[in-house]
Amino acid sequence: MNSPTDTITPTAPPGAGNGLAEQEVLERLRPLITEVTGVPPREIAIESVLMTDLGAESIDLLDLSFLVEEQFGITIEPNEFESRARARIPGGVFEKDGCLTDAALAELRQLLPEVRPDRLTAGLRRADLPTVLTVGVLVHLIQRKAAEKDGGVGHA
Repeated sequence: MNSPTDTITPTAPPGAGNGLAEQEVLERLRPLITEVTGVPPREIAIESVLMTDLGAESIDLLDLSFLVEEQFGITIEPNEFESRARARIPGGVFEKDGCLTDAALAELRQLLPEVRPDRLTAGLRRADLPTVLTVGVLVHLIQRKAAEKDGGVGHA
């Protein structure tokens, strides 16, 4: 695991425009994550998984979304990534027998390149999607939404 103070190579997602830099978002996000999890900022790395590495619970993710809204002026919807993936497989099946379909997993891998591919595999349940989210997923989502808010072209 890299130290959170290591230099981060900019990897802004498509549609991030010339808005907030990845490092800037990460530095502004760390205190918010600390507030909801109690994890010291120096222990929060971009590749940290919010629930498993940082101990966040579902309610913490909700609290974090409100703090992000206040800090960055953007809104994160409760099922943000599920909704986007569903929209990208029109007529396709997102979930079968409680598990995400291959088509859903493929779309989520495209939408969430920060998540290790071995976390988005057959057998993943829709209810377990929050367990794969990393700090990097949030950083890039904030970048994209901030760019959209500032008049940049968003990436669907």
